[in-house]
Amino acid sequence: FQNFFELLVEFVYSQVEQIVGKKLAPRVFPLLATIFIYVAISNWFGLLPGIGTVGFGSEATKATLTLSAEDKHIVPLLRPPTADLNTTLGMAVVFMLIWVYLTVRETGVIGFLKHTFGPKGGIKGLLGMAIVPVFLFVGVIEMISIALRPVSLSLRLFGNIFAGENLMHVMANLAEAYNLPAFVTFMASVLVPLPTFFLELLVGGLQAMVFALLCGVYIQLSTAHDEEEGH
Repeated sequence: FQNFFELLVEFVYSQVEQIVGKKLAPRVFPLLATIFIYVAISNWFGLLPGIGTVGFGSEATKATLTLSAEDKHIVPLLRPPTADLNTTLGMAVVFMLIWVYLTVRETGVIGFLKHTFGPKGGIKGLLGMAIVPVFLFVGVIEMISIALRPVSLSLRLFGNIFAGENLMHVMANLAEAYNLPAFVTFMASVLVPLPTFFLELLVGGLQAMVFALLCGVYIQLSTAHDEEEGH
């Protein structure tokens, strides 16, 4: 049991090391591993029985055309955290604050601005001065891209998990829409969502990996040039 977890940790650490480099890996690994574990558990939390379906208000499965929109609404007691934009956006914003700290610590403010707006490829002389406006324009686009990272990180994760949660509910209530007998409806509510359940297991793990890997890539993009210049 211990060897299994040691193997798992060593594998994840090696992946982090390949992305951010040996210098930053010891410092960044706890952050990326925590992000991955938390996001994965949060994603899979919505697959537990009763999560998102047990709450107060009229039950959606018993809603009829005679009920108003408010009567058909159910407020669940528990939901998967990552199916709420507040959670995903909060994680993305906190990560970007840590990203700023790591970047400034590794490269400094001047080094970051030079890397973002300065000429690339070691171009100097008259040619380097001539293409300065181009790199300035590229730097502005890069800054806009950095500012939008929390939005892209949070919406990607939120959209996938929220869509999966709704898909599971639709599949579970599919038979009731056709007014089938109670026993058939019950069996269908258990069997029909099964393929979607295993799909959501896969999606939950993949989305956690994507979120953590993108965080690692963002760190690598803003700090790796410091090591390259050292060589």
